[in-house]
Amino acid sequence: MTRFTKELRQQIVKEFALRHNGVFNPTLFLEHVRETGPEHPAFEWFEWDQNKAALNYQIEQARSFARDLRVSFTVEEVGRSEPVRVRQAAMPLVLSPMEGRKDGGGYVLVNPDDPAHMIEHCQQAAIALRAWQNRYKSALLHAGGSPETLEEAIRQLEATKPQQLAAE
Repeated sequence: MTRFTKELRQQIVKEFALRHNGVFNPTLFLEHVRETGPEHPAFEWFEWDQNKAALNYQIEQARSFARDLRVSFTVEEVGRSEPVRVRQAAMPLVLSPMEGRKDGGGYVLVNPDDPAHMIEHCQQAAIALRAWQNRYKSALLHAGGSPETLEEAIRQLEATKPQQLAAE
């Protein structure tokens, strides 16, 4: 099986788009790969067995079904010299723990009172923000924004590590 490095995928997409007036249309690309068959360098990337492909699509639909659901909860912050601060917060209703993903583990219902769930939530937020930053940093700079603020948020989220469970 071909190793689909980022560089190889970029080359394939760029060449296809250049042949189509600078446009990468996923539907046309898929049709082109299917018509070309195994000789196309991207052929092995796709699932061509219709039963498996349909199942993969249905699994993605099930993920989408739960993706945007949220659990709301109240956070009370108590300080010795400061008044109690109460705020409403929300997070995903379900999380897909990073450790279980390789084994095909599913989603777990979130418990905001469980430190492990909150740490997992922070770690996943850091990963998502890092991906967003890698993808859109140039747009942020173009708009006059500062990536340092986002980088600080990512560092704070990444600092939330499982070792903190032992301290709690």
